[in-house]
Amino acid sequence: MPVTVSVVIPAYNAASTIAAAIQSASQPDVGEIIVVDDGSTDETAQIVRELAAESPRVQLVSRPSSGGPGQARNDGLATSSGEFVLFLDSDDELTLGAIGMLQSALTPASAATLGRFTAVNTDGEAIDIGTWATVQLQPVVRRNGRLIPTTQLSGEALLTRLVVPPPGGILIRRSAALACGGYDGTLARSEDVAFLVALARQGELTLCPHEVLRYRRDPQQRSQATTARQRGRQRALLSIVWHAPSRAERWALARGASAHHLDRASVRWRAGNHRGRDASVAVRSLALAAAFRLAGLLSLAH
Repeated sequence: MPVTVSVVIPAYNAASTIAAAIQSASQPDVGEIIVVDDGSTDETAQIVRELAAESPRVQLVSRPSSGGPGQARNDGLATSSGEFVLFLDSDDELTLGAIGMLQSALTPASAATLGRFTAVNTDGEAIDIGTWATVQLQPVVRRNGRLIPTTQLSGEALLTRLVVPPPGGILIRRSAALACGGYDGTLARSEDVAFLVALARQGELTLCPHEVLRYRRDPQQRSQATTARQRGRQRALLSIVWHAPSRAERWALARGASAHHLDRASVRWRAGNHRGRDASVAVRSLALAAAFRLAGLLSLAH
């Protein structure tokens, strides 16, 4: 008998995409689809009510004001009843058979299983978003100055590559999600990374080799590249390192984050533009690598 799965969809002003997201989640092994309306001012809630009237699997949870996707996901997690939960963003879509493919990668020791994704534009056409997609699910760690493959998707490996699939590409054991406290509402950036690092403490993170998600991006809004977002992300990563529960894990996470920036510096320097943007990114990455290594050393003292 297949395990039960709850799909949680946080939604804010998602009237144009929410129906497609719900339809993609209406797969045989999904027992409930919980849409958390995060204080939308458009027709999102009404659309969900209409779909809920047609399908008993669809539920609407309404928040009076927006608390952000992390808090909305936590509200959905608290409402859910499945053995496993998947957090699907309201503008993304699961591929046909995605839930079954993710289930097939589970083991008794799995806290979660991570699948592959394809980035698409607002018209549904596949787009290139760089190395984030092309190196996904190829875990490595840095040893003796080299990046080497590893079969264990640990917190260190997650930070080494920072290749974290969108939430809709991850099937999570609900008990593990509850045990690690859900998403950290204090983080304005990288709460998804912090959540996965915490999940890795609860059990194995297994890999599903199949494409399970169509991840929607607007090429005109590559906001993740802005300076403010990058700085926020680095602060969040430092927080993840600093607040790890043990000295051994703090050092491992710092080593992973440092390795990520060393690798980034190397790639940029080899690009050959030693006086332009590549050089500035390389220098900044080297500085961040040193900062994370120092943070790891300092964290050993507390």
